[in-house]
Amino acid sequence: MNKFLAGIAAIALLATPTLAYAQSADADADADAVVGGGAGGAAGAVVGGLIFGPIGAVIGGFTGATIGAAAGVEASSVEYVRLNPTEPVVIDGDIDVGFVVPAEIELHPIEGDATHGYFYTNDRVYFVNLSDRTVVYSPGVVVAAEAD
Repeated sequence: MNKFLAGIAAIALLATPTLAYAQSADADADADAVVGGGAGGAAGAVVGGLIFGPIGAVIGGFTGATIGAAAGVEASSVEYVRLNPTEPVVIDGDIDVGFVVPAEIELHPIEGDATHGYFYTNDRVYFVNLSDRTVVYSPGVVVAAEAD
């Protein structure tokens, strides 16, 4: 059973970047979608597999890839956020993709990414579209790099 689940997760990881790539329009969007689709697909497959078994892994992988590709957050942005942690803020309630971040919450810019900002809360980092302050992606718990 564990080998079967691992196989499903591997297939999801290999297939989702291809699917995300095929849905994109221009070269920069292609690269962003592949990163987001791969990350979302992997996370969705693992969570779906753990909760609902093999069928959940397939459905979770596809759903995660679609959401991740739409977010289009580059791997370099994720790395920048990991290397530049900020003080966490307090936000009551659940935060999901589409959540509009209140104006009183400071969004931190990402060097080299004029589209997204970020903030930390509840041991997670959230990527936000700066044009409308909506959450577009959260890779889950991100271990911040230690300051030297």
